[in-house]
Amino acid sequence: MRKQFLTIVLLLTAFSLILGGTALASSKVGYFEMSMVLQNSKTAQQSSQEFKRQSDAIRSQVEKKAQEFTSAREDFEKRQALMDDRAKGQRIEELQRMQMETDRFIRESNTKLNRLSGELTSPIVDKVFEVVRKIGRDGGYDFIFEREKAGIVFVNEKEDLTDRIIRELDRM
Repeated sequence: MRKQFLTIVLLLTAFSLILGGTALASSKVGYFEMSMVLQNSKTAQQSSQEFKRQSDAIRSQVEKKAQEFTSAREDFEKRQALMDDRAKGQRIEELQRMQMETDRFIRESNTKLNRLSGELTSPIVDKVFEVVRKIGRDGGYDFIFEREKAGIVFVNEKEDLTDRIIRELDRM
């Protein structure tokens, strides 16, 4: 969705440049900062709180697994002098299995957190684009750029639509 939006914006910009400076000069152009919208809108803040809640729970599980492994390893290090070779070998295999399980759990947790982030962010981004399109139509804008993705180096701040987008998003 975002790639399509960016592609359309770039094509429209190129088309306007081809038509010449007068066409671009008469165009109404606005911009917004997605990062600010995602940081300051109520919807995004709720999503961020949900992500934090779930990530804290996952992080707690990861820390518990890591602590279990650390305790088992420390216990082995304390007792290994008293163990025969067979018992040491079994305990080392156990520790290696625990280490692999812990590593797998950490990888799976990271994958889960990445997926969760996308699941929570994607609907918000879709809503932002919906709000931007509405503002564009209702406000008579020819172009509205996302400042960071479009590589805009300078803009007149009076054309910044970020706060308006946040307000509209919060009304949804």
